Amino acid sequence: MKILLIGKSSLATAITPLLEQHSVTIIGRPEYNLATKEACDQVVSDYNPDCVVITQGTMDENLWNNITVNATSAIYLISEFYKKMHSGQIIAVSSATVNWQSWPCKNITQLVYATAKTSLSQFCSYMNRKNMPEENEKDISIQVYEPQNFPSKITLNSKQDIQIVAEELKILIENPRISVLQGLNR
Repeated sequence: MKILLIGKSSLATAITPLLEQHSVTIIGRPEYNLATKEACDQVVSDYNPDCVVITQGTMDENLWNNITVNATSAIYLISEFYKKMHSGQIIAVSSATVNWQSWPCKNITQLVYATAKTSLSQFCSYMNRKNMPEENEKDISIQVYEPQNFPSKITLNSKQDIQIVAEELKILIENPRISVLQGLNR
């Protein structure tokens, strides 16, 4: 299977060795600035994967970039790959923060991040309802993974083991019938 990991993230790096039986490509900055529509269009044009995994994310204090990378471009990429692909999987890595967007003491950057990731998760849920197997839709699984924070550029001090997160993401890749996977248990 040809797997395209969008976002040069800690998670993309962690899952790659678990997918050695597949052809894995990781893309992102600086080659593709996913905060622009042009770069997203180029990604869709350049690749023909069987499985797209969107791992991109940012907790940018520039709120425009925060919203654009975490929601707008991710949703756009899902939509455009869905149009292009005939079958396969599209998996969006969201965040467990969708379960507590307005948790006390969140700053505006965290609130915007949580709102953007909630939008991404909801979009995937709506795509699943649209793409019912008995309807005349494509044989494409739309999946979303909402892990707890893990060590990354966004959460440097997380105590969560990134290997657990990578293994859970691998489970989604191997099980296209799972729509939503929430990583809330410790």
